[in-house]
Amino acid sequence: MKPGPGRPRSVECDRAIHDAALTEYADRGFDGMSVDAVAARAGVSKATIYRRYPSKVDLVISAAYVVAEELAPKPDTGALRGDLVTSTKSLANLMNHSVLGRTMRQVVADAGRHPDLAEMHEGFVKMRRQGTFAAFDRAIARGELPPDIDQELAADLLAGPLFYRHMVRRLPVDDAYAEQVVDAFLAVYATVPSTR
Repeated sequence: MKPGPGRPRSVECDRAIHDAALTEYADRGFDGMSVDAVAARAGVSKATIYRRYPSKVDLVISAAYVVAEELAPKPDTGALRGDLVTSTKSLANLMNHSVLGRTMRQVVADAGRHPDLAEMHEGFVKMRRQGTFAAFDRAIARGELPPDIDQELAADLLAGPLFYRHMVRRLPVDDAYAEQVVDAFLAVYATVPSTR
């Protein structure tokens, strides 16, 4: 008789490993974290981790992608301001998260030494920007933005202040600040007054 498939992976176990990996990474950085410490924090064996992730970098990247996908905003409120406020508040929440905010700083610091982490970071940035570009396209179609807007620059002007406040000044990025950034952006670019 043909043997059945192996035991299915536990969603709870995967989540515990991901949470532990991001916490260890946020606390110690890539070079300082260890699979032993992740296993101990997650309450699993080191072998359990290596069955899922062949290397430490695979573990960090997988954990980061899962959480990023969960937190990625997909707003379509029917108005540009609503879309941008939702998106910037989502980014602010990520920055203020006790683990993920520190993880973002670590990725930026480690990316110069670890090409795989640099590639992961670039992928995150592209993923979030695609949502911003989609909001811009809808706004152009509704007449809320000029059709010749430089979308790359506009996306930089939206996200830049939040990253500067978080990464350089190390200050909280609250919802009120996120809304201020959006309203300053709309004051420059919007072709029609925004409605709150």
